[in-house]
Amino acid sequence: MNPWILFAFAVLYFALLFGIALYGDSRSGQRVTRRHSHYIYALSLAVYCSSWTFYGAVGTAANSGWSFLPIYLGPLLVFVFGHRLLQKMIRVGKRQNTTSIADFLASRYGKQRGIALLSTLICTVAGIPYIALQLKAVTNSITVLSASAHPALPIPDTALVVAISMMGFAILFGTRQVDVSKHHPGMMLTIAFESLIKLSALIILALYVIFVFYSGTDEFASELAAAQAFNWSGISLNFLTQLLLAGAAILVLPRQFHVMVVENTQLSHLKTARWVFPLYLILISLVILPIASAGLRLFEGSGIDADTFVLLLPLAGDQFWLTVLVFIGGFSASMAMIVITTLTLSTMLSNDAFVPLMLKRRLNESSEAVAPWLLLIRRIIIIAVILIAWLYNLLFGETEALSAIGLLAFSLVVQLLPALIGGLYWRQAHTHGAYAGMIVGSLLWFWTLIVPMLSQAGFIDQTLLTHGPYDIRWLRPEFLFGFEFSDALSRGVFFSLAFNVAAYVYFSRRAKPTLADRLQASAYVQFNEHLQSDDNRQKKKPQVKTGELISMLERFAGSNQTQRWIDDFERVNHIRLQAHDIPTADFIRYIERTLSGVIGASSARAMMHSALAGRELHLEDVVTFFDEATQAIQFNQKVLSSTLENLDHGVSVIDRDLRLVAWNRKYLEMYDYPKELIRVGKPIEALVRYNAERGECGPGEVEEHVQKRLNHWRSGTAHRFIRVRNNGRVTEIRGNPLPGGGFVTTFNDITEFVRAQDELREAKDTLEARVQQRTQEVREINAELRAEIAERERAESMIMEAKTEAELANESKTRFLALASHDILQPLNAARLYNTALLEQWPDNAILPKLESSLRTTEELISTLLEIAKLDGSTQAPSFETVELNRLFQSINDEFSAIAGDKQLRLIVRETNLYVRSEARPLRRILQNLVSNAIKYTRRGGVLLAARKRSDHVQIEVWDTGLGINESDFERIFLDFNRLDQHQQEAQGVGLGLSVVSRISQHLDHPIQVRSRLHRGSCFSLQVPLVDDVPMPKAEGPKRTIPSHQLQLKVLVVDNDRQNTDALNTLLSGWGCQVTTASTRAEALAAEPPELLIMDYHLGESLTGFELFKELKRQWGQTVNAILVTAHGDAELQQQAANAGMGYLAKPVKPIALRALIKNRQT
Repeated sequence: MNPWILFAFAVLYFALLFGIALYGDSRSGQRVTRRHSHYIYALSLAVYCSSWTFYGAVGTAANSGWSFLPIYLGPLLVFVFGHRLLQKMIRVGKRQNTTSIADFLASRYGKQRGIALLSTLICTVAGIPYIALQLKAVTNSITVLSASAHPALPIPDTALVVAISMMGFAILFGTRQVDVSKHHPGMMLTIAFESLIKLSALIILALYVIFVFYSGTDEFASELAAAQAFNWSGISLNFLTQLLLAGAAILVLPRQFHVMVVENTQLSHLKTARWVFPLYLILISLVILPIASAGLRLFEGSGIDADTFVLLLPLAGDQFWLTVLVFIGGFSASMAMIVITTLTLSTMLSNDAFVPLMLKRRLNESSEAVAPWLLLIRRIIIIAVILIAWLYNLLFGETEALSAIGLLAFSLVVQLLPALIGGLYWRQAHTHGAYAGMIVGSLLWFWTLIVPMLSQAGFIDQTLLTHGPYDIRWLRPEFLFGFEFSDALSRGVFFSLAFNVAAYVYFSRRAKPTLADRLQASAYVQFNEHLQSDDNRQKKKPQVKTGELISMLERFAGSNQTQRWIDDFERVNHIRLQAHDIPTADFIRYIERTLSGVIGASSARAMMHSALAGRELHLEDVVTFFDEATQAIQFNQKVLSSTLENLDHGVSVIDRDLRLVAWNRKYLEMYDYPKELIRVGKPIEALVRYNAERGECGPGEVEEHVQKRLNHWRSGTAHRFIRVRNNGRVTEIRGNPLPGGGFVTTFNDITEFVRAQDELREAKDTLEARVQQRTQEVREINAELRAEIAERERAESMIMEAKTEAELANESKTRFLALASHDILQPLNAARLYNTALLEQWPDNAILPKLESSLRTTEELISTLLEIAKLDGSTQAPSFETVELNRLFQSINDEFSAIAGDKQLRLIVRETNLYVRSEARPLRRILQNLVSNAIKYTRRGGVLLAARKRSDHVQIEVWDTGLGINESDFERIFLDFNRLDQHQQEAQGVGLGLSVVSRISQHLDHPIQVRSRLHRGSCFSLQVPLVDDVPMPKAEGPKRTIPSHQLQLKVLVVDNDRQNTDALNTLLSGWGCQVTTASTRAEALAAEPPELLIMDYHLGESLTGFELFKELKRQWGQTVNAILVTAHGDAELQQQAANAGMGYLAKPVKPIALRALIKNRQT
């Protein structure tokens, strides 16, 4: 892999981390991450998992099997079972405000700088090999990944470049602020993010190994079981040693102490860390197994360093992005460790070594002058530490594995463990013991571990190892006191810790503690002793009286305040306290709760515990008590100060001597006092005189203003007044006396409020005038409205009259049309009947067909005009019914099949079982006009009538292959008396067919659409509502057929128009019928009963066909087949005919329709 790619990814990753750190330090970032701070704290503890665990643990697993496990098991056991120890470390660290492990130990042992310096020296010597380990890990990863790159990276010493890069990272992340006791939310967020990257990289690599390198979990499990390296051989001495070192390291490593104690913001975060951090360690341990197993299988016998398996596995599989991710994961592990370690080491070295020696003269300067020097020293220390680590790696790195370097560092820093644990739990632990233990333990660590390593590197003669110093063989480093251990690490840890503990205990017992020693011991060891539970305290009988508890409270709160509290308790509990009574549990809790508000909860509990037990406080307890009380007072002062500073009002406080004692920022903003005038103890008289001289107190003599205000304050009189200042601002000043003397005054800028009041007053002054003006306007508007209402009433009256006239005209027109249709169609009907009879007698006559065509055209024109007139004047809603489309289609087929056949066209009518909601007769008229037009204007091809179900409606379509219509003419074809040019040449017509279709479709609310292509044909579609509930068809009886050429019936024709009776007589006689005609009621009653009765509806001014039909049936005493012939096309009239058992035929009568109806009535 190209090394420049690795370099680019490293730079980008560093930029990302720096951005995360800046976001974490910002206010918005802290606000967002605050709800997840417990998880951030827990994940930041994973800084423990450095490159040693990322690379070296895999190498240890590949070489020694389960030997890698103690490194993770030790911290896990500490967090699971040692949570009380961790909790105590954090609470004591917070109380002592410690900044490092060295500061923590020094504070415990008399606050001796020597303890801090010795601890810093041990941590530095242990940290250098550990930092060297990180440099070696990053250098090895770059070397391994770029081994086959062409061209190779033109850098002679990769480790030096890495060291310089780490210096930059550490300086940027670790030395951005001087105060290291402050929390670093950005750095903690960055470390937590790096912890997730490390874990994610290893998990993804392990999944790749299991499911890609192996075929799945089954193959991996069998491979792991067969591997000799992971055969468990029991717990060895080395296993226990590493377990001890790992468990101790999580407590005393500088970086772990800093993250766990210094950076802790809430003690409750430890609860989350107790399960998150162990879970993290378990996941890391699990993913090591497949990686090590796959590395052994793939690189067995190749001589490849097992520490590089993590990098070589994805590289061997040509997994570019996985390789980059693993590299970034290792880079994260190294960088996180270096940043935190160098931060803690620079803090310890600068605070405990260099600053006291080099900056004595600068400490008297301001913090602005000292801060740059402190940052410079810490940055120099970081550079020096990393350079020394680079030199260590250069000298010893090639001979040591990563795990060996890590364990070497652990074994030295663990020398702090006895002083740490003893300082927390052993009250007699002394500074001398801490000195002796750490020094003796460190010397033995050097003798048993470092000397052999230096000898193997050639820095020390080998004879020292074989013969010992001065030929004292029992002092040989590898066989000290004649003991032989299975491994060097166990030997060094055993002797160093054993002599450390022995020296620590021996010299602590011999030492005589000073008061400072006793105080610090109590602060560490007895931190929680006075916090025993209430249950244990209540089991014992109090050794104090009620009056004594009241007296104790008076010493801290004063007699007056105490008496008020006691009165409140007696009133609430309805009791009277007696001084000699034994205090009840409720009263004890009340006294403790009240006392805690004065001196703090912890101190109040300690005081109550001693009082109830009847014992005196130890001196160190008293000092601790006053420390806590001081902290409580300081906290209350901070709360009060913060409250004052955040008030919107200016505040000033004076004591009983009329001297200024407190003020806030707003007060100084409102009054621009000179700096020398504002200080504690300044007589308030000077400030009043300053304001009076500037005219702030209003007109009058200066001394008069001063004395007036001084008299107010001396008399303790509360006051309030409003003052207009020189700058035009209005200030409300309120003064109230304080208990015991003094005054508190508030200054509130009420300029906007006064301005609003003036505006309201001005609005009030002009309100009446505006009301009168508005009232006059309302009156004028009301007058205009009344006039407009009268005009509208007159207009509405005219409209109603016009509507009435229109309705009367419409009714008159309807009556006229009914009469006109009858009178106009009567002669036309007779003419067509005569012509039909002539055609049957002389079918070869050329004039008669032309006459028939003219009569038919005239009939269609008159019928269409009448129908249009009825539609335009009709206000009646449609009377919907269930219509069977198949029967309707069949009637259309019967009517037009012969006409289509005459033009040699195919009329195709698709059968359907659909029912629609519509009016049968108007719907048939629409289809009749559409099919008629389609046949008229189609030269060849055919016409199709079909219906399709579309959701909740039926789409009826009429297709033809005729002339077609231009899209621009789609709207024009539905206008009255409008025919297209090409259509006029094709067939006769008047241009009203589609106009009738449009009117009927609108009347029925059946939308109609047109699609057409010129010279290709057209399609007219109609949407009709679908009926789901289909009625059952009625059973039909057998039909009797008669010859089609001769009817041979006895027929009675009744019509008051002689022409119609003669015409029907002529037509029916030609069909073989015996016809009798009647023009009056008497003639009809005189006739004999016929086989068929054909009668008109209008038989005079007062006689209808229905009335005459009833009389004829009574006279004849039998039912006769009857057909009603009328010029009225009302659906109601047609229904009445059906109810009377009569057939129905509209004038003008079509002979074909009449013949078909006669046949139907006779079957």
